[in-house]
Amino acid sequence: MAAVEALWDGDTVHDWFVLLVAVLDAPAGEGHLATVYHRPDGAPPGGAAAKAGQALASHLGVPFHFASPDIPDDNAPRWRTAQRLAEGP
Repeated sequence: MAAVEALWDGDTVHDWFVLLVAVLDAPAGEGHLATVYHRPDGAPPGGAAAKAGQALASHLGVPFHFASPDIPDDNAPRWRTAQRLAEGP
């Protein structure tokens, strides 16, 4: 596993929610770990997803990536994109 990543998604039934995924090296891809939904009487799901994702990544010894934990953004840069930009041309 290369990283644990949180990313926003949404639909008309659940509004915004956060997916936690395992970013995989071999084979390249990702695996769904959890979905954190917004509860009507609770805080937005970004904080809970960030806390859970960071704890899991720390336990597994891999990086955690959440490009937009405070504001729902389903176009925020993904972990692989951020890695390529950090590595340069």
